[in-house]
Amino acid sequence: MKEIRLKGTIKNVRLPHILVFLNRSLKTGTLVIKTPSFTKKVYIMKGEAIFASSSYEDDRLGEMLIKAGKITMDQYDESVKLLLQTDKRQGTILVELGYLAQRDLFWGVKFQVKEIICSLFVLEDAKYEFVEGEIPTQEVITLKMSMNNLIYEGIRKINNWTWIRTEIPGAETIPALSRDAFLHLKGIELSPYERKMLSLIDSVKNMKEIIEHAKVSSFEGMRFFYTLWTIGAIEEKISE
Repeated sequence: MKEIRLKGTIKNVRLPHILVFLNRSLKTGTLVIKTPSFTKKVYIMKGEAIFASSSYEDDRLGEMLIKAGKITMDQYDESVKLLLQTDKRQGTILVELGYLAQRDLFWGVKFQVKEIICSLFVLEDAKYEFVEGEIPTQEVITLKMSMNNLIYEGIRKINNWTWIRTEIPGAETIPALSRDAFLHLKGIELSPYERKMLSLIDSVKNMKEIIEHAKVSSFEGMRFFYTLWTIGAIEEKISE
């Protein structure tokens, strides 16, 4: 496993590689991502992301619930008024007002956490630092998603072709499934074309040929290969 510095910039070390390293190393602590506009934190327990927070206004729970269609603008506005008058959380207020069911609040917090983390994948430059140590234990029930699944979801948001192309070997490279390939893919819900691509990895066809056989766009195909390389599901075939 490649050693990753615990402090630097994601221009030099991309977020997926940082998360893979923290996961494989079973680290516990807080990953802090800073830009001039906001600070976002991902709380890691034994290598798994369990919670996230953000100073960016659009990442707040109320805003997330509006975007997800779970509450209306009027309901949001009323909850904000009460939020300013009490020390309660906005989610609690929405439930007490009858605007949100408890199960929807639980879903909303998980959705919020996942969206905050996935939004970090599209950042092209930011400072990061991983601070080892205890994390807020009251938040541990909020997100139950494997790190590999989270990385898969995050990479799907990347639309930078140049970035992806420089992160993985050339299209003429012949990929082979790693020894732990299906362990790394466990729990990830692949799309039909991704399952097709996976079935075509036979240590004979190169990536370009697999993409052509699967009848997917070059970008979609290479982005999926980026995911597979990052989580360790494939490796370059060693010439005999």
